[in-house]
Amino acid sequence: MNNLRRLRELIRELRDPDTGCLWNRAQNFKSIVPYVIEEAYEVSDVVENEDWSHLPRELGDLLYQVLYLSQLGEEEGRFTFDSVVGALELKILRRNPEITGAQISSEDNLNTSLRWSEIKLEEREEEGMYSMLDDIPNTLPSVLAAKKIQERVESIGFELYCVDVAMGKDKEGLIGLKSGSEKSSSDCLGSEDLGALMFALINIGLDQRIDLDSALRKVNKNVERRFRKIEEELELLGVTFQEISLAKLRKLWDDTKS
Repeated sequence: MNNLRRLRELIRELRDPDTGCLWNRAQNFKSIVPYVIEEAYEVSDVVENEDWSHLPRELGDLLYQVLYLSQLGEEEGRFTFDSVVGALELKILRRNPEITGAQISSEDNLNTSLRWSEIKLEEREEEGMYSMLDDIPNTLPSVLAAKKIQERVESIGFELYCVDVAMGKDKEGLIGLKSGSEKSSSDCLGSEDLGALMFALINIGLDQRIDLDSALRKVNKNVERRFRKIEEELELLGVTFQEISLAKLRKLWDDTKS
């Protein structure tokens, strides 16, 4: 903790309005965000390359961004570093009640992802977010945003209805690729095969002068619009996703195409 305290003091000194570094004094929340993203990618790169000797350094750079943003929060009276740590501790305890000695049934232990989804949903409702998609950042890379959206809808068995937006005429073929778990191992797509498929799609986009990142963002927004419409319809009907039949759910999804 002494090391952490000293780091925070150094950042305060860098930000001192009279004696601090000119560059540091000029920074704000928005100007720091690109560095946060860059440092996160550098951590990812080190792990990907299994360059463990450099991981402490990269983790330190990422930690520095957290401390720096916390200092900005304190200066503007928005939040403190202690509140950052406190919120994290509360989240860990809430999502892992077994730590506090709470009794978790064997069934709940087997369905950890479902339990976490329910807890996250409660947290979103407490913060005034009533859609399952409310806290997916608009600034996420399009592929990561698509992954997040599909993970959310998968948690209620909505996966196929989400995917069929992008399937179009090739829906059956893509379903065949997707259900590789039912095939022999030699017929399944590996991660490199799927990567090659995505690479090929980008190449097709270049030929057609279509930016795939923008195209995927449009699809993400369309899926989100349609899903939110279904949430509104269910609220009007007074039922939850768990209470409605899959047939009715699919009908609602199809109706949102218009």
